[in-house]
Amino acid sequence: MDRMIILYSMIRVAVVALILTLPGCTFVKLMTLEQPTFTYTGSELVESSQSTTTVNFLFSVHNPNEAGLKSVTCSYTLFVEGKKILKGNEIPLTLKPKGDTEIKIPATITYTDLFPVVGSVVKRILSGQKTIPVAIDVVFSGKPAIYGEAGKEKPLSFEMRLIKTAEIPLPQVEMM
Repeated sequence: MDRMIILYSMIRVAVVALILTLPGCTFVKLMTLEQPTFTYTGSELVESSQSTTTVNFLFSVHNPNEAGLKSVTCSYTLFVEGKKILKGNEIPLTLKPKGDTEIKIPATITYTDLFPVVGSVVKRILSGQKTIPVAIDVVFSGKPAIYGEAGKEKPLSFEMRLIKTAEIPLPQVEMM
């Protein structure tokens, strides 16, 4: 009978030890986080009028981690011929766990924003060109919280900068 009690006690200790070590394994996985990778995939015209153009800049983000990431942000600056025409700050992002997230960063360009480069824009419009190259300088950064089964754990700090050029439609003028 004493042997049964000892055996039963040993099994209980083993089960409790196993239960206590499993969250530790998850914690170790979360402590070895990898930085996500960001890739520019293009741009898409959302809408265009005589005064504005709205464009989505498209990015694909690969998060190799078992946990999803929150508190990631994106800031960008748009340039035409090296002159700043528009800026967007701290756009919040959430990255899916163990996979790819498609991101659309919207930018509404009013043609009055192009005043610093109005001469070049007018020449392009009058010569019949349909687009103008716009450089996007984008910074993805954050100290994301980790979400998943284990809850919030150690933050992963990162910053990645990409500079790409997209052809943005110009308003068309009908010549008489």
